[in-house]
Amino acid sequence: MRRIYLSSCLLFVIGIALLIGCKKEEKVGFISPAIAYTTKTLTVVTGRGIIMSAALALDESTKPIEASILSIHDENGKEFTELMNYKVDTYYWTGTPIGLETSLDQINKIRVPIKRPAIDINPTNGQIIIYAEAKDATIFPQGRYIFDIKVKNSGGELIIKNALTINTTPAGPYSYAFSGVDGISGLDVKIEKASASTGSTKLIIKTLKMDGTPIDPKTLLGYDYGTAANPNLKDWHNLGLQKIDKYTEFPDRLEIETPGVPIPVIGGLPTGNGIPVWSERIDMYNNSSAIGKYFNYWFDFAIYEPGTWNITIQLKY
Repeated sequence: MRRIYLSSCLLFVIGIALLIGCKKEEKVGFISPAIAYTTKTLTVVTGRGIIMSAALALDESTKPIEASILSIHDENGKEFTELMNYKVDTYYWTGTPIGLETSLDQINKIRVPIKRPAIDINPTNGQIIIYAEAKDATIFPQGRYIFDIKVKNSGGELIIKNALTINTTPAGPYSYAFSGVDGISGLDVKIEKASASTGSTKLIIKTLKMDGTPIDPKTLLGYDYGTAANPNLKDWHNLGLQKIDKYTEFPDRLEIETPGVPIPVIGGLPTGNGIPVWSERIDMYNNSSAIGKYFNYWFDFAIYEPGTWNITIQLKY
């Protein structure tokens, strides 16, 4: 009888031990030495829109993870300590603007001002974030930046040396990107700052024929990307949410005065229509009066510094 009792106790103890062991096993996670970014090198233009890398590929590592930037350095291992400590005033977005907002009040309802590291990381997936406000060239100049990343989870801790390389070029005082033409073979757009300003901004826009003759801006019309209630014409009447103080058409040029910059205050449509988030799209056409045939051109641009700016659009056909 005693032997049966001892055997029962032993089985009970073994059962408890196995149960505890299983529970401990459940709590022990797995961290893979193969955690990495699938794209290890990015080439980006900073200062004209938020930049986000891909997330880390976890290779079946246990979630959740906690990722952090351990170091930002150059090829020789020199650390950019000041850059690591560089913070900017930016926004946390609670919604997505659709590009048809008519006032900053509408925008401010879906964003919250915050101060964040200029080069940030999403700790839940390792995604590197560079905010548009990271413009201080004395701290964040053009260059190559190499990231060492630390990842922790219930299975332990992993340091990924040289996990990601980002090659940067600052946007500068303006940005431009060709988008498309129809009815003509191409166009050259030249954006030049004619004079500085303490606050206000003036745009002087000329559209030229092949021989350099200016086209009357009254004959150029903008395409409607929006609705009847909010047409959101993609012409020079629309500069995002930037207020236009004065809009004057001359036979050879258009002059627009605004309180300042950036233009646009909020960029183009965040998704869809191919419009980058940093820019305003200008989409102009003329049925035939200007060059004897229909043509249409569209491009994306932004202005970041106040002053007087000459924007010359040279048609090719």
